[in-house]
Amino acid sequence: MIRRLLVATAAVWLTFVTAHLVLSGQWWVWHLVDVVPPPLFTVVPLLLAAGAVPSRGGRRPVAILASAALLFGAPLSGWNVPALWTSQHASPPGAVTVFSWNTEYWDSDGGPFYPFLQGQRADVYLLQEYLNDGDVPTPVHDLDRLRAAFPGYAIAVAGELVTVSRFPIRQAFPLIRSTENGWLGEFEREKILRTDLDLGGGRTLSVYNLHLPVQISPGLSPFGGAFWRTIRDQDAQRGPQWRALAADVDGNRGPILVAGDFNTTPGMEDIRKVPSRLRDPSGLLPTVYPATYRDRAGLPRWWRLDWAFTSADVRVHEYRFGGSGGQSDHRYQLLRLSVG
Repeated sequence: MIRRLLVATAAVWLTFVTAHLVLSGQWWVWHLVDVVPPPLFTVVPLLLAAGAVPSRGGRRPVAILASAALLFGAPLSGWNVPALWTSQHASPPGAVTVFSWNTEYWDSDGGPFYPFLQGQRADVYLLQEYLNDGDVPTPVHDLDRLRAAFPGYAIAVAGELVTVSRFPIRQAFPLIRSTENGWLGEFEREKILRTDLDLGGGRTLSVYNLHLPVQISPGLSPFGGAFWRTIRDQDAQRGPQWRALAADVDGNRGPILVAGDFNTTPGMEDIRKVPSRLRDPSGLLPTVYPATYRDRAGLPRWWRLDWAFTSADVRVHEYRFGGSGGQSDHRYQLLRLSVG
């Protein structure tokens, strides 16, 4: 009985992993499955294989099924194996410090928000969720305070995205502009803000501050139509953002940094939509399982939603995640990089 159960479970899990590879990023309903913690793609087949060791008759078929599931699922699991042999580089003089963070609704908890930002001493800040919480998102009017906190810095805003730069901004624009009047239209459409920064010496760095729409709304009941409409509508919003990013990066031959909240885990096929000319510096992260998000305080961080990618002509010397000072459900990203 136990042998049959193990074989059946291993077969079901392999079928699930295969279906995930086919349907993730292709069918909006599958977003419900996309939220599974990525380590399960390695933990489950390993547990199945270990459980079958005492079973003589089931050992071989379970091992074959579990090995196949492990082979297919390992790239989805989020383990950062290069961290075992990769080390940070010493940052040369003039390296640019970039701080990227989903603020979880701007300064909403009354904590030391601005001192926390100032304490990062970054050259460039890529901030997401510049908005107020509520049933209907509403704008924040805090630019005067932001300018006072960062005198001499240039500021660009699009919807809920704020880029703050010590370097002059040559141009700034969202990749998709809202065709509707009002801030709500900007919030819903303007999810990628490009700013071209003048680093001096003829160098320009194109920085893409990004916050893709979240796929599901945990606050809605799956037994209601609004829950399913939200998944479908959010999926319809994510596709154009990915395509706009790919088109703009393809047409931009200068140095590039893309960073922010992708609302995409390593287990989602969507992460493979990152433009192919961009590189992932995650190997520099000093952890074998980098994760940036947790649903509630006190729970483990099972998901990585925040990413950074660069073009080949941008050298990343340091890349790490930091805490949120108790002010956000996301950890921040900090990079030190050089151009030219």
